[in-house]
Amino acid sequence: MAIMQQLEFNILFFFIMPAFWLGIVRTLIDHHVRVKRERNLYDTAINPKHSELRTFLIATLGLGIVGSLLSFAFGIEVSYAWIFVYEVLIALMLIIPGFMVPFAGMGVSMLLILLFGNNFYTHVLDGDFRLTLQNTMPVGMNFLELLTVMLVLQYLFLKFNRNSVTSPVLKKNIRGNRVASYLFSKFTVFPLVFLVPGQLFVANSPFWPVFRLFGSKVTILVVPFLIGYRFKFSSDMSATILKRMANATGWLAWLSLGLTIDAFLWKNLWFEVVAIVVILLAYGLVLYHYHRVDKRASNQQVEQAVDGIRILAVKPNTPASKMHLQAGDLILEVNGQPVRNETQLYQALQSSPTFCHLKVKNQAGQLELKDSAIYAGTPHEIGIVTFPSSETGGN
Repeated sequence: MAIMQQLEFNILFFFIMPAFWLGIVRTLIDHHVRVKRERNLYDTAINPKHSELRTFLIATLGLGIVGSLLSFAFGIEVSYAWIFVYEVLIALMLIIPGFMVPFAGMGVSMLLILLFGNNFYTHVLDGDFRLTLQNTMPVGMNFLELLTVMLVLQYLFLKFNRNSVTSPVLKKNIRGNRVASYLFSKFTVFPLVFLVPGQLFVANSPFWPVFRLFGSKVTILVVPFLIGYRFKFSSDMSATILKRMANATGWLAWLSLGLTIDAFLWKNLWFEVVAIVVILLAYGLVLYHYHRVDKRASNQQVEQAVDGIRILAVKPNTPASKMHLQAGDLILEVNGQPVRNETQLYQALQSSPTFCHLKVKNQAGQLELKDSAIYAGTPHEIGIVTFPSSETGGN
């Protein structure tokens, strides 16, 4: 009963933590900025609904449940000092635009605690940078266990969001032609339920309830965690690259689990420090590698065409999405009529007010025939976004 009361109190505590509400505010701002940019460029919003908030809240619940089950299965205990440092770092990431490196921030905060101790900030202020190699937790592999759990959760987050609608941003290539790059910006703040050594709260927060577990004083704490990614893809391979990144992150989770087992056998704090550095470097190499993969795919850039209608984006839940049209596809004919601009596209769609037939060339150069019923009363609306011109950019 005491455990359930603590858990209920902690759930309420989580929802008043700054990180959660900063995440909500940042999500709403990102949605507003995206929709405003899309309407300015294309006279339409690709997805006017709050897809960012929906992703945020679903991931908050799903990752919170899975992550807490894993943290209890590992028996992870975290220190009071590390929680404070980590919460400050993720709050800064949510406040500063473009500063979204939660996994690196978590790893750096772990190294600070391990190398300089719980009171490292006072040592820094005093100009004392001597290493203390202080492990503040009963078992030295707790940080590695936590990194393993976070890698598993990042794998799930990428896997389930790799096909999210991305927002095209226009620029010019070296030939002066307009091309699209695609912004993938997704994040969430979710709760993880941890055991915290009870003596830390006895000393710092006497009001916090403490109970005994296997002879040790511990307390329950629900800690907000941040998972987020911000990439700008120069090719139309965003979904493919994100899928590969998810798989690579899954393999990193196995590497982290192996190092965790080694840490348990070695029981050496220097080994734990080196293992954390190895995981952070491997994670950085994965991001760098797929950034290079995207850059090398320059032949698959979505570039404005003169021999058809190039699709920049497809709106969800529209005839275009039902026809499985994709960004980069080139529409050559509509209802048997060749189309080269939006005016011709509109006229061709009007020729058949309830059904449309498309001849499309995909990014691989293959010709495909697509057909679908279209909305009654709005025969010009099939749900594609095209390069803007003096006319409307969305159809």
